[in-house]
Amino acid sequence: MKKTLQMILLIAAGVAAGAYLHECQSPKPLQRPEAEGYPVIDTIPYYDTIPYYLPAAKQEVSLGTKITFLPVFIPRDSNNDVQNIPLICNNDVQNIPDSVAVEIPITQKEYEGAEYHAWVSGYEPSLDSIFVFPRHDVVTIREPPNKQKRWGIGVFAGYGMTPHGFQPCAGISINYNLWQF
Repeated sequence: MKKTLQMILLIAAGVAAGAYLHECQSPKPLQRPEAEGYPVIDTIPYYDTIPYYLPAAKQEVSLGTKITFLPVFIPRDSNNDVQNIPLICNNDVQNIPDSVAVEIPITQKEYEGAEYHAWVSGYEPSLDSIFVFPRHDVVTIREPPNKQKRWGIGVFAGYGMTPHGFQPCAGISINYNLWQF
């Protein structure tokens, strides 16, 4: 009875150790598809920087005009006297206007290239430079490694429990591989 209890405890300890070691070697949840035979797909995004310096306008469209008031520049001579200006009558400083209405043309220019399309509008608009950051994805598909089988049937030789107690023995066994090399 005592030997039977020892054998049961020894088998239970072996099963518990095997279950613990199997859990240590199990793949992580993120690696499950690879472990189940599915291909692994890695996607790595990267961004190129494409500079376009002084691009040429494709077309220009007039958007109308805008009337704005600009200050009048009054040139003075070295004596700080007002010079003759056509707007001034008889050098009368009181009749000089402080601003003048000016009509400014507003235009829109369209710029287009292989990787960009831009519109710029205003008074004499121009696009000095534009930087484009297109996204590229590098997709790598890897085949999963062949899954090694853990369970097997094999021949063993060693020291084991027999009907006559612990003795050297040999036989056929169902085994579980703890380590693979």
